[in-house]
Amino acid sequence: MSAADRLAARKALVAAQSELARIELALAWHDVRAAIAPPSVAERSTSVRRMAAILIAVATPVFGRSRFARVLRLLSVGLAAFRALRSLRGGPR
Repeated sequence: MSAADRLAARKALVAAQSELARIELALAWHDVRAAIAPPSVAERSTSVRRMAAILIAVATPVFGRSRFARVLRLLSVGLAAFRALRSLRGGPR
């Protein structure tokens, strides 16, 4: 094996090692982002729906159907007014 062949083999080995290191770094970065990032909109949506269903299932018998419906209606109107005022003020969305 000549010096040129050894140099070419060493160069190919270094290129392969650097490519492997790049792939490992990309995979590690993806894992870190997945661990830190908040859940997606779909995941939040299903968890919020589940919590709302549990809240309704518990609060309806406790407060009564008509009273609970009135409270939900008032909260809905209040939230709509709050969002309207915030949009007029130019606050964050």
